[in-house]
Amino acid sequence: MKQVVIVNADINKTDTTNALIEAYREGAESASANVKVIAIADLKFNPNKPLIGRKTDLEPDLADAMMKLKWASHVIIFCPVYKTSINFKIKGFFDRIFLPDQVFVVNQGNFNNDFRGRSARIVSILDEEAWADWQVNQKPTYLSIKKNVLERCRIHPVHTSTIGHLYSLENEYTQKWLKKLFNFGAKTI
Repeated sequence: MKQVVIVNADINKTDTTNALIEAYREGAESASANVKVIAIADLKFNPNKPLIGRKTDLEPDLADAMMKLKWASHVIIFCPVYKTSINFKIKGFFDRIFLPDQVFVVNQGNFNNDFRGRSARIVSILDEEAWADWQVNQKPTYLSIKKNVLERCRIHPVHTSTIGHLYSLENEYTQKWLKKLFNFGAKTI
């Protein structure tokens, strides 16, 4: 049985992101997957990285998130992308959870096996300005998380989906993505 962790990186917990997450969750659960959710907005932690070489214990919320990630065989990240910024709490979550010495030992250049054998999907939900830019340049917005976080921690394969600005839950474009995410969830098994 597949063990899925959904990471909700929408700090505003918008209706559209929640609908996409629920579609994926329903698909995964329809295929008998066990599903847990990490909502970054609800976590209490210091988003600042500690100084290099200074090992700090994770706060209880981050320790719980780490346990969920180690439990998972598949991780899906729903991450809104804004053209002009990334929320400090989202960046802080990735910096703190995937810090050297949390997942791998820097001095030995040797990765801890905790994340090998896991797969992932990143769902980038672009704001209007980022979507317009993406349509022109076709430059992926998820490379930093894919390459520098997940693949560096030996999570493979990492699939990606880029969703343009969702104006409403009722339009055809949104309905298409809700169906796709349900199907992605059902196929994670």
